[in-house]
Amino acid sequence: MIDQIGEPVPPGPVRRVVPLAPDVTEMAFAVGAGGLIVAVPPAADFPPDVTRLPRVAPNDAEAILALRPDLVFATTAGNDPRVVQRLRRLGIRVCSMDVTSFARLAGACRLAGGVLGLPAQGDRLAREVDGRSARATERARALPHRNALYVVWWEPLIVAAPGTFHDDLLRRAGLANLAPASAGRYPRVDPELLLDPRLEVAVVPAERDLREGFARMTGSAAGAALASAAVRVIWLPADLANRPGPRLPGALEALIAAREANP
Repeated sequence: MIDQIGEPVPPGPVRRVVPLAPDVTEMAFAVGAGGLIVAVPPAADFPPDVTRLPRVAPNDAEAILALRPDLVFATTAGNDPRVVQRLRRLGIRVCSMDVTSFARLAGACRLAGGVLGLPAQGDRLAREVDGRSARATERARALPHRNALYVVWWEPLIVAAPGTFHDDLLRRAGLANLAPASAGRYPRVDPELLLDPRLEVAVVPAERDLREGFARMTGSAAGAALASAAVRVIWLPADLANRPGPRLPGALEALIAAREANP
């Protein structure tokens, strides 16, 4: 099998699995492989069964090797590619996910099921992701189109660019992304972008640090625009919106529900 960054995943039995990010942790559990997982990253907090598992730092190649994994799940959304490549060079079987859209998320679910020897479960999870996202997207067709940004961080201002799963989230909710397309997936941009007269909506994960950053910004011109009625700020459940895993359709549903309440 070939993973989502084009690397081969050698075949073989899987008895010990180490996911290196919360999203792939959730994916492995969702396809029914929770009993094979021997450690999870510190940030993993779902499903509740992860609380019984040891923690391993995703950047600590030696600690990962000491767990003797048959399979490591990695993601371009949060793992250091140098560590991932080192694990590959040391002979560890790695499957990397590169989820840049809901369609790619469904593909990742099928891939996870395939490499774990659970293809039917992976296909079922993919169909669930496809179905929920399609139904939510259909709901959004009744909403007026708005111009938006997905804010990853306030200070400095970091936004999600076209070609990311956050961009697909906006698009499916009837929102056009105003982020620049030529500066990488998550560029640092000038706060003046918040003063763009076309901007109507800012979508933000509801993390404490981001709420505090938003409060600090109110003294600036950009912050004043956000604090006024000129730009609507929609806060999404952070654990759903930040992770390109099987719960991502919940972030889309929450965004559309917020828009339906105040189009």
